[in-house]
Amino acid sequence: MNKKVLSLVLATSILSSILLGGCGTKNATSNQSKDGEQEKQLEGSLISEEPVQLTIFGLYNNLTFDSEWPVFKEAAKNTNVSLKGILSKSSSDEATAYNLMIASGDMPDIVSYKSVSDLEKLGRDGGLIVLNDLIDEYAPNLKAYMEKNPKFKKEALALDGNIYAIPKYFDVEPAEGYFIRKDWLDKLGLEVPQTIEELYTVLKAFKEKDPNGNGKADEVPYFDRVQAGNIFDFFYLWDSSNDFIPRDGKINYGPLEPEFKVAIENLRKWYDEGLIDAEIFTRGLGSRDTLLADNVGGFTHDWFGSTASYNEKLPDTIPGFEFIPMAPPENLNGERKEYTIRPKSGGGWGITSSCKDPVTAIKYFDYWFSEEGDTLINFGVEGIDYELVDGKPVYTDHVMKSDKTPLDVLRSDGVQYRIGTVQNFEYEKGWSNPIAIKGMEMYSENDYIIREPLAGGALTLKYDDEDEKEYKKISSNVKAYTNEMIQKWILGSSNIEDDYDGFVKRLKELDIDKATEINQKAYDKYMK
Repeated sequence: MNKKVLSLVLATSILSSILLGGCGTKNATSNQSKDGEQEKQLEGSLISEEPVQLTIFGLYNNLTFDSEWPVFKEAAKNTNVSLKGILSKSSSDEATAYNLMIASGDMPDIVSYKSVSDLEKLGRDGGLIVLNDLIDEYAPNLKAYMEKNPKFKKEALALDGNIYAIPKYFDVEPAEGYFIRKDWLDKLGLEVPQTIEELYTVLKAFKEKDPNGNGKADEVPYFDRVQAGNIFDFFYLWDSSNDFIPRDGKINYGPLEPEFKVAIENLRKWYDEGLIDAEIFTRGLGSRDTLLADNVGGFTHDWFGSTASYNEKLPDTIPGFEFIPMAPPENLNGERKEYTIRPKSGGGWGITSSCKDPVTAIKYFDYWFSEEGDTLINFGVEGIDYELVDGKPVYTDHVMKSDKTPLDVLRSDGVQYRIGTVQNFEYEKGWSNPIAIKGMEMYSENDYIIREPLAGGALTLKYDDEDEKEYKKISSNVKAYTNEMIQKWILGSSNIEDDYDGFVKRLKELDIDKATEINQKAYDKYMK
């Protein structure tokens, strides 16, 4: 990769304050002889006879990589390979730190990043090495997993057929679902709604019949903590979308389909009648905590694990509190659809062209696909984070009875940090309460999920360099304009009937047709 030079002294000073070290530490040694033959057969999970240290760029969940995390200390003990983070602990903006690192040309041995697409671009530019041959020769566990799981391999393969990064892969699909106040339903003599019409009736009753019993009309039937984010899930009730959507092999832009106007008109009606939080576009991340704790929130769409946990937090202050997952209501076509699933990968990691010992690095990558490494990254260190009970990991009191949430404890020990590996569903089930597990299993087993290539309601496709550059420019403008108009229409500051022709014209001016063409091309490649 050609080194870029930071032109501004200021940028250089910022970089030096973020980066703590360089790449390819001097004590990194290979256990390979010059002709590539292994010098000595090592025991167990050992990768090198002598201790090896590799440097890593890593910033995930606002945590810079820490070699003192128990998970990675245990891995170092098992493999004789340790990682040293190059970012200061004060680093918080992953994209900024990543771009500064690339601009400097001073690369570590390994880069972990949130976007596999960006890692692949870095690879095509020469910043990451191609891993195909290294995997074939030195990574038997990783190679076997790729052969056994073609979807994982598809996530790892760039469009040019090369593997530049190993993704952090999720084997769990359900991420979010609908939750409703069962105690309110019981008080009002209502059943869990199964259709749009029944949902409307329930939300209307939540608004008008005082289910919290305080004599005030203060109930907020539908709320969401991601501001406007998840109100877009409601579009699926009318078989619509605020984004691109595949239909019978074709990519369409949802707001250009006739169903979109039907969705807007209904959401406007629901908002006018107080069934949707009046502050849906402004309330923010604290809305779930606030509205549930105040006993006014009735229905939402959110993560299973964290949302189900309120059944443990609130019954002492709200007697009878019960917030249960429910199936997606049937849409206007009688279908139950859920587009909000986890992406198949959440970033990944690759080996840089600056790494002086790529064989050791790929063997270290491979370790995490061994049974020992897989258990370590998914459950932590035995005796600290879990104990084996009937052959299965069960979290200890250290995880389950801390002042912090189990997830925060596990993260602080290095569990599920962003490395190229597979997230085991049992990891999440182990700290989730039974209500959350029931919800995830409901959505998965009943096949409510609309899968490839959607995650979080958006397409997850790979693009050629030129297409990606053009698509990002178009889509940022298109989405900003679309979401601005949706907000106006739902809030009633404008009328979709009056605006729609102009809306379509403006989308055309913003090159929506070109964006659709690019997505269709990428989708066709993805589905081959």
